[in-house]
Amino acid sequence: MGNWSKKLCCAVAAMCFGVTPLTALANDYDDNWQGIIAEDVYPWGSRVWEKWDRVVPEKKIKIGISIPSLSSPYFVNQSYGFLTEAAATGAGVTILAANGYEDIQGQISQIENMVQKGVDALVIAPTSAEALTMVSEEAADKGIPVYFIGEAAITDKLKGYICENDFQFGFKGIDWIGKKLEGKGKIAILAGPAGSTYTEAINKGAHAALQNYPGIEVVAEQWGDSEDPAIGQSIAENIMNAHPDINAFFVVEAQAHGVANALIEAGKTNDIDVVMAYPFQATIPYIKNGAIDYGVTGHSLTNARILLNMIVRNANEENQVPKYVWTDGLNMEKDTIDQFPKNHVWAPEGWEPPSSMVIEPK
Repeated sequence: MGNWSKKLCCAVAAMCFGVTPLTALANDYDDNWQGIIAEDVYPWGSRVWEKWDRVVPEKKIKIGISIPSLSSPYFVNQSYGFLTEAAATGAGVTILAANGYEDIQGQISQIENMVQKGVDALVIAPTSAEALTMVSEEAADKGIPVYFIGEAAITDKLKGYICENDFQFGFKGIDWIGKKLEGKGKIAILAGPAGSTYTEAINKGAHAALQNYPGIEVVAEQWGDSEDPAIGQSIAENIMNAHPDINAFFVVEAQAHGVANALIEAGKTNDIDVVMAYPFQATIPYIKNGAIDYGVTGHSLTNARILLNMIVRNANEENQVPKYVWTDGLNMEKDTIDQFPKNHVWAPEGWEPPSSMVIEPK
């Protein structure tokens, strides 16, 4: 576990209902978000690209939010998005984090506690699409609107859902490699944790793209920890030893930094391409120095803001509110890195979640 994860574990440990919440003030978080255009799908099936803007609740609303962990920058950035938007709109939020994707029971218990405490809406980023179905439906049956972000439980009782297109991320990553290698070469795939819905979708997209490049051979494909660069470095070193003529790596999340470190130490950054799904702020130096060649990520921060505004619009009883929202992938490359829209993806550099992520409704 890296230093980033160690710091965040302290925050996770404090986040339980036995701790007196510290209310975050609106002026701590207001960063003047201006909205975004996204693809909206309405309950009756209409699909349209529309602009999302900030909406103010017409009455007090408390939103309970459950995420898998704070060991991943993805959920840290997502939390910042919820906090900023709640503070700016006047909605109330309580964000609780489980201790990772394996902590399914911990997330279920947190959701049950929030339901018992009487939230007006529930947001879930599930540790498991299958395992969170029952608790999600129990909340919906009690009249609490249930929303999902990133992935969704297997239920038709959801009120709303927003996500990136993970299949697209995998497809775009391999497609970039295929074009760069002109359809011929050897690659390795570090697919991230097995059994996670988002990594499975990324992997399916990657293999769909491979169908367009029959001259590309996958010499190694490995599932495992996606958050520890040291693991990625060790795997990359082993793969390069076994396949010294490898041309590229496709890697999910922070283990790509470890792969890049392996290439830097071996002096092979100009010989082997690295493509990363879900790059972070810490990826920027790797992009600039050419150790990572291409990254594709989503509007993780802005998606949280859009979802909060979807909840507010439903609470305000608007007649036409989308049920599903998809936001497009964002490309990260050396030539355009200085124009990358950081404010849609990441919290300000150095921001860390407060020990209790609670904002009281206005």
